[in-house]
Amino acid sequence: MKRKEEIEHALTVLGRRMALDGASDMEVLCCGASALCVLGLLSRSTMDVDVLGVVVRDRDLDPCEVFPVEMERAIANAGLELGLADDWFNGSASRLLERGVPEGTLERSLAHQRTFGPCLTVRFLDRRDQVALKLFASMDPVDGIRHLKDLEEISPEAVEISHSLEWMAGWELSTAFRAKLKTIVTGLGFVDLALTKIDP
Repeated sequence: MKRKEEIEHALTVLGRRMALDGASDMEVLCCGASALCVLGLLSRSTMDVDVLGVVVRDRDLDPCEVFPVEMERAIANAGLELGLADDWFNGSASRLLERGVPEGTLERSLAHQRTFGPCLTVRFLDRRDQVALKLFASMDPVDGIRHLKDLEEISPEAVEISHSLEWMAGWELSTAFRAKLKTIVTGLGFVDLALTKIDP
């Protein structure tokens, strides 16, 4: 079974377990390597599903580092059935919401919305927003290399890197952060964007 099909199968099992374990209906926005695999943008092997947030009223995104008890039970039971870790479906990526998401992220994710059983709806982050989050994640001193490798495999275009830098433009960035960001953007082949879009 291909990785995309394995991830979709796991989400289908989770949707069924949610119904059996009494979990409430949930719509989530997923990012990271598993979302990239589902969209056919990444070949790296992973079964961790990273939830960026819960979609509320189709216009808001709420963090979900901790799920309701029934949802946690459904996740664990699905993991047991599939031979996966208890936290294979997790909200650790919700920490990224402290920085917000690029404008229009939720609207773009509608093109990548799937239903898995009666209780679970999943939106996968659009490619351009995946690039933005991967570029930011590549700055991490511990896990940055892994995210940078993913970014290289995605092979972003200039307009996508520009979109990423516009998202970060309003942040208060240290000199060290800007210098590292310039190095990464230059290394990806976008020297002009590194010079014009990143303040010295």
